[in-house]
Amino acid sequence: MSLRAEELSLIAAEITRELAGGVVQHVSSPTTTRVYFEVRVPGRSVTLLLCADPGVTRLSAVEERPQNPPTPPGWQSVLRSELTGAKLADVEVLPARRTLLLHFTKAQRFLNLILEVTTAPVIVLCTGEARVRCVSVPSRPGLRVNHPWVPLDEQPLKPSTSRLQGERPVLRLAHAAEALFAASEQKTYVDGRKAPLLAKLKKLERTRAKVRVEAERTDKALAFRREGELLTQNLYRLQRGAPSVVLPEYLEDGTTRDVEIALDPRRTPQQEVEHRFHQYKRMVRGADMARQRLGVLEAEGRALEAQLAALDTAPSAPPPLTSRREKTAAQPALPPYREYVGQGGHRIWVGRGSTHNDSLTFHVARPFHVWLHARGVPGAHVVVPIEKNATLSSELLLDAAHLAAHHSDAKGEPRVEVSYTPVKFVHKPKDAAPGAVTFTREKTMLLRLEPARLQRLLATAQDA
Repeated sequence: MSLRAEELSLIAAEITRELAGGVVQHVSSPTTTRVYFEVRVPGRSVTLLLCADPGVTRLSAVEERPQNPPTPPGWQSVLRSELTGAKLADVEVLPARRTLLLHFTKAQRFLNLILEVTTAPVIVLCTGEARVRCVSVPSRPGLRVNHPWVPLDEQPLKPSTSRLQGERPVLRLAHAAEALFAASEQKTYVDGRKAPLLAKLKKLERTRAKVRVEAERTDKALAFRREGELLTQNLYRLQRGAPSVVLPEYLEDGTTRDVEIALDPRRTPQQEVEHRFHQYKRMVRGADMARQRLGVLEAEGRALEAQLAALDTAPSAPPPLTSRREKTAAQPALPPYREYVGQGGHRIWVGRGSTHNDSLTFHVARPFHVWLHARGVPGAHVVVPIEKNATLSSELLLDAAHLAAHHSDAKGEPRVEVSYTPVKFVHKPKDAAPGAVTFTREKTMLLRLEPARLQRLLATAQDA
C-alpha cells in the first residue's frame, strides 16, 4: 500500500512548488526507518516525513513530529550534521526506478536524501558525488557507508491512479498521504493489540465448553441417586452375577412402572448401592466446582470482550515508533517465568513457554527447589523456590499444583494428576524438544480443583 508512482510524482511537484528554497531547521529520526525534518519558508514551517516502513513507505507532511526516544538511532547525528541549515532545492522522482530524491544544497555542497520505494524500502543520504553518508537499513548488496550509491534497475511501470484527496490550502497532497497511511498504521496497530485478546478469548471459549458440560451433569447425578434408592428398597431382589434387574418404581400419582437397571456381575448387591451413591456425590461435587469455575471463566471472558470493545470504540494511542531492532535493545528481556504469590506470601514460578520452561528448570531453579508438572499432558514447568532442607507445606503444594494444572492442556478439568519432585531429579534428554524432560523419584497427587484458590492465585500474577 506504499505510495504509487503517480502519487510520488504529484507530491514531489507539490513540495517543489511550495517549499523550494526552504531551510531545514530541525532533523529527528526516532527509528531507523523514519526521518522527520522541518523546512522553514517565509511565513511558515512545515514538517515532512520520509518513511521506509514496508507497506506504508511515503513522503508526507505531518502536523507534529514525535518525541525522540532516550537513545535514538546512531544515524540521526549524521542526518542532523549534514541536513540542518541545508536548503531544499527540489524533489525528483524516478518512477521506473521506484526512487524519490530530495536535493539539498549546503555551503556550496550538494546532498541527496533518497527513498527507495520497494518491498524492502530504504532511506539513503548521499553526497553530490553519490557517495553514501548514512543509510537506514541496508537491504541490498553494496549499499554501505562510504560506498557509491547505485540506483535501482529500471522496471516497466504499471498504470496507477492517485488516491490522494484533501482540502488543505498548503501541501494538500502531502497531508493527504499522511492521512491515508496514518489510518492504515493505526488499524495495523489496533489489530496487533486485538490479536492476542482474540486468541485468549477463543481458548477461553473452548475451556468454557468443557467446564459447561461438567456443570450440567446434575441430571445424570440424580439418575444415579434414583437408581441407588431403588436398589436400597429392593436389595433382597438382587442376585450377584445378574447383568440387570427390573424393579418397580412408585410414581407421585400412585401408579408404578418397571425400571430396568444394569448391574455389574462383579459387584455384590451392597456394592451396587454404594457405587451409585458414590457416583451421585462425585458428580454433584464436580458440578458445583464446575459452576464456580464457569463463573470465573465467564468473568475473564467479559473482561476480554470489554478490552476488545474499548479498542473498537475508544480512541487509542498512536502506534509506537520504535523499530523492532531498537525495541529489542531498549527493553530488558523478560525472565523465563511469571511469578505468583502462594500461601504465606511464598513465590511460585511458572514457565512462559517450552523454551522458557527449560531456562526456568535448568538455569534459574536450584537443585533443592520443588518442581511440578501436570502428569501426562503438555504444560508449563512450575517451580517453588524453597530454602535448602526446608519442607514444602501442604497448602503451598496445593497452590503450586493448581497453577501447574491451570497452565497445562488439562486446564478447566475438575481433577488433574500433578507430579512433583526436587529439581535435581529433573533431566533433559539429548536431542529432546524444548520443554521436554524426564524426572524420577516423583510423587503424584490427584488434584481436585478449587476455583476460589485458583482465582486467588491468578490475581497475584506479575512479571518478575
